[in-house]
Amino acid sequence: MYPALKFQNHIQFGENVFEREWDVLIVLDACRVDALQTVSEEYDFLDGVESMTSVGSTSKEWYLHTFADRDVSDVSLISGNGWISQMFEQEPDWKYWTITKGSWWHDQRFLDSLLERDLPRDSDFNTYLPVVGTTGGDIGTTPLPEEVTDAAIYTGRNRDSSRTIIHYMQPHEPYIHEREGASLPEIHKAPFDSLKEGEITVQEIYDAYLENLREVLDSVERLLENIDASRVAITADHGELFGEWGMYTHPAAFPHPNVRKVPWTTTEATDTGESEVEKPETKTSSTPEQRLKDLGYLS
Repeated sequence: MYPALKFQNHIQFGENVFEREWDVLIVLDACRVDALQTVSEEYDFLDGVESMTSVGSTSKEWYLHTFADRDVSDVSLISGNGWISQMFEQEPDWKYWTITKGSWWHDQRFLDSLLERDLPRDSDFNTYLPVVGTTGGDIGTTPLPEEVTDAAIYTGRNRDSSRTIIHYMQPHEPYIHEREGASLPEIHKAPFDSLKEGEITVQEIYDAYLENLREVLDSVERLLENIDASRVAITADHGELFGEWGMYTHPAAFPHPNVRKVPWTTTEATDTGESEVEKPETKTSSTPEQRLKDLGYLS
């Protein structure tokens, strides 16, 4: 185990998005390559969806390997993903995120030196904006696409940075496309739990996943009409599994291509001024743990 951890800490798998050319990077959480290709003909801005290998199979891995040892002074980060608070605002518990959790290994201090990485702090970014959802109910603190879009539009119009990353939480569960206020169908709150209970089939989950993807892409379309950028890239932090190798969702450090391969497509954006947005709220009463619980990461 010792050499495996040391090797993983120093060898990066996949391609860092900062190695590619873009002004604005739109990240769709848990978006598979084939899923984006399936709906691409429905959106003019999705022209030629290709793929790249992600640096992680979970959001926390993606953030860790994307931002470790990186100067972010000219980077704006607008993210609905709850892991950013754990990564950039707190001192991470590195061993908590590994298979050592709950084992004898987790109490061994020498592992800290193997796992620890030099991450930026929230104050190091040009703009650092966690987007916390305000819907409540079944949706909890998971931000709706329009909440992330509004925050990104405001940032684009009022802050100047060379690169902007906008991280949407969809198509990741919960599936919000059939919401009524703050209420969701039971099978869309935690669809993979519903699958275990025999309440839904894999095909029904995948169909709902595609609808959740359309939900966020409709909002991305509005974003592209209300910011200025000559090079916009659309990608994902990781993919999603629907039974491949007997696995579901996106296990950590998992090598299956449907979770490690992510979409990559480029377009451009022009601000028409059509959407008027207010300054986003930066204070929240929710905790990082509550945000991760609403996404199904914590019980």
